[in-house]
Amino acid sequence: MEVFLINSNDESDLDFIKEFSKKFSENKSVLLLSFTRKENKNIEDLFDMGGMITYDICDYFLGLIDLDKIIVRACQNIDFAIAPLLNSKYQIKKEDISKLLEKINSYDYLIIDGLDESLIDEEKEIQIISENQIKEEIEADYFFINSYDKYFDIREYRDEILGKSSKFLGLKEKDSSYDKIILNILEDKSEGIQKIGFFEKIKKKLAQ
Repeated sequence: MEVFLINSNDESDLDFIKEFSKKFSENKSVLLLSFTRKENKNIEDLFDMGGMITYDICDYFLGLIDLDKIIVRACQNIDFAIAPLLNSKYQIKKEDISKLLEKINSYDYLIIDGLDESLIDEEKEIQIISENQIKEEIEADYFFINSYDKYFDIREYRDEILGKSSKFLGLKEKDSSYDKIILNILEDKSEGIQKIGFFEKIKKKLAQ
């Protein structure tokens, strides 16, 4: 089982998770696990099941229900379990995650959202950042930028982005797809960034 941990402060990470899992599910089995409840949108909302699921992942850790009762079939080859309905319900421990992974290893892929990276080993971490976080340190295996700013020019940050130890997967703009980003993950590739030409650089400086 290959494990991916998605790390983001933006609820748009769920849109990425949906597209990512759909790609895998074309010919493999996928389990989505969410460990942190978000304010406006959660895993179950991706499949139009908001408010329809009673038990969450922490109910299993608390011994209130069997694992097979919290795993829900979303569509062909994709199952999921929802985040705790209250984030304070239970303090998840590394031991809980280790035991859980042993029980769900029949899946080909596991995609995890909202879990502290210190609680799991042997995962591939994907961090989603905004253009305002480019200067921050990134420790994930991969990262990509999710930008809603139509004036954002990624070429201006080329050296900072490509200088990071994490693999840069690409830029997700407002109306673009995740296709190239997902392809880069599958092929374990970094996305290149063009340089700004000399005359364009001068033009930009004069316009400031």
